[in-house]
Amino acid sequence: MKKTLLPAGLLALALAVPAFAAQPPVPADGLKFAGAKKTVIFNHSTHKTVECVTCHHPVKEQENYAKCATAGCHDDLQAKKGTSSLYAVVHTRKGLKYQTCMECHQKIVAEKPELKKDLTGCAKSKCHP
Repeated sequence: MKKTLLPAGLLALALAVPAFAAQPPVPADGLKFAGAKKTVIFNHSTHKTVECVTCHHPVKEQENYAKCATAGCHDDLQAKKGTSSLYAVVHTRKGLKYQTCMECHQKIVAEKPELKKDLTGCAKSKCHP
């Protein structure tokens, strides 16, 4: 019996290691979303239950863990509309191909109304302290 468990355990470990290696390192908290008017501090630790691909969507059918405002992505910091607008991809509540910050926050508030001021308000919210 021990002879069959050892190869099975080694096989499981061999399959698991690449899966862990494929995950990018999680950046430290305090990531700044510097927009046109207000800077938002984003903490990955408070979003640890969200899969990376929810926000970091594929680009040219490849996983892309770049920052949202990376050149050529959502790097228009002045516009309020359009897919290249950082403001739009953060604040649009529905209708975009990928989930936005506000869309997710509204889902959470629907489940936990006591979080409304923290997650959806501009002034003195957790996003815009």
